[in-house]
Amino acid sequence: MTKISNPSDEDIIHPINVLLHQGNFKKALALLLPYKNFKLNQSIMTLLGIAYAGCNQPKEAAYHLCLAQQLKETPYQHSCSELEPYLGSHNLYSLIFKVFEEAFKLQSADELLYIAYANILQHTKQSSKAILYIRKCLIFSKKQDWLLNILATILFEAGKYPQALKIYKYLEQRNEDNVTILANLASYYNAINDTEQAFIYYRKAIILNPLWASIRVNYSLCLLKGQYYYQGWAEHEYRLDTPNHTSLPRETLLPTLTNTTDIQGKKILITQEEGLGDTLMYLRFVPELIKRGAIVELWVAKTMKGLCERIRGKPMVKVGGEEAPFFDWHCPFISLPRALSADPNKHKFIPYLTADRKKINFWKKKLPDTKHLKVGLVWGGSPHPSDAYAVMTDNKRSIELTKLIPLLRSVKNATFISLQMGHHAHEINDLPKDISVFNPMTEVQDMDDTAGIIKNLDLVISVDTSVIHLAGGLGANAILLDRYDNCWRWISGAEYSPWYPKTRIIRQTRPRIWSDVVKKATSLLQEMADKHEQKTT
Repeated sequence: MTKISNPSDEDIIHPINVLLHQGNFKKALALLLPYKNFKLNQSIMTLLGIAYAGCNQPKEAAYHLCLAQQLKETPYQHSCSELEPYLGSHNLYSLIFKVFEEAFKLQSADELLYIAYANILQHTKQSSKAILYIRKCLIFSKKQDWLLNILATILFEAGKYPQALKIYKYLEQRNEDNVTILANLASYYNAINDTEQAFIYYRKAIILNPLWASIRVNYSLCLLKGQYYYQGWAEHEYRLDTPNHTSLPRETLLPTLTNTTDIQGKKILITQEEGLGDTLMYLRFVPELIKRGAIVELWVAKTMKGLCERIRGKPMVKVGGEEAPFFDWHCPFISLPRALSADPNKHKFIPYLTADRKKINFWKKKLPDTKHLKVGLVWGGSPHPSDAYAVMTDNKRSIELTKLIPLLRSVKNATFISLQMGHHAHEINDLPKDISVFNPMTEVQDMDDTAGIIKNLDLVISVDTSVIHLAGGLGANAILLDRYDNCWRWISGAEYSPWYPKTRIIRQTRPRIWSDVVKKATSLLQEMADKHEQKTT
């Protein structure tokens, strides 16, 4: 008989985790079943619940996830919350909802279960239903202020700002020293571009809890939004105290450089940290380090390698994840502007990205041969189901392609070409038959290919995602379809950003409402198409 080892051992948990993330739920379940009754181990119960859910056995899934919840010593979220990182990445939300339906039968008065369900509903753009479930929970729960704060946050994320503010203000009156409420009020005022009022609340929260890294990071973003760049860059270093950032030694982090700092001959390793958009934006600073005599090596995602190899100064480029080489200093891309005290208003913008000539010629032959205005189109970002913040950001910045039908149908003398990759790409299949969007993306291998396509276009229209940074860095004409609570780099109240002077910004005038953006973009695009037609005839 085979001896079963302790199921908490990493050599058991890790391979099952890998299988579950890969979507191989059946095999994971088969490996887990021998451990099913092993001392009621919480980790095993949770993994069993996930595996059963993926195999479409919602009753078994709910039973094991609720059992795992009871085994937690200090629960801060329900075990059913673990479903989304695994099943959500495979778009199996229908199975997740089945499990919650069964879980409510087992734990009908568990606040954490209601909150977990509301979060999933919110992530799948069902905010009205999420609000309803939190209100249901308020009926029986004694934790009123806690739940009201969650309700206000859901209302805020859904764009129902007045309702959210009313609750936040009520909670502030009840406890004016509650750091979470102060931070949420700061986020509210930052979202409506009242940065001065946001500063007041952020500073109150920081005085009460100066080491809460996530609040310091949000404060830094508010500073950057207000164009207080030097203070913002310095404050933004607090992100390194949050999960999923650089693991390299803090003592060898590149310091803020002065005009007299000697980096001649110093080896500086620059590492990818967050999304591709941030890397594309901050690549502009690499040539300055090389110009000052540094030996620069870039660690980037595979899709970025070719593009990075053509940066001025020709830095060494490797795909991240390898063993760290020798270096004198390391610097995540997002720390580069802090190290160089960057201010876009004090530096002339020069296109810092170039496309490969062979790629340009290759895609010229592949794209439609037309004299009409050629327009690249991106309507969605990357949701990353395992990251709740990324999901909520994507819900705000991405626009369903069907909402662009008025633009696609109305604008004459324009040829639309998809530049959309990833999660939202399938939406092109939902367009009516009378609307044509050429889709070359099935042949695209990396950002170099996308850059080659862009150089054959007259214009790129995109939501706030990596392609808008790529177009901007190439110096291409672009239109950004921007959300109401814009990212700091797009400059509140402005039609252009100093980071990308050839990118026109069209922003929502109401939270989460795209109709006015589409109407304005349609008018602007038709004007551009008419001018282009006059030049080519």
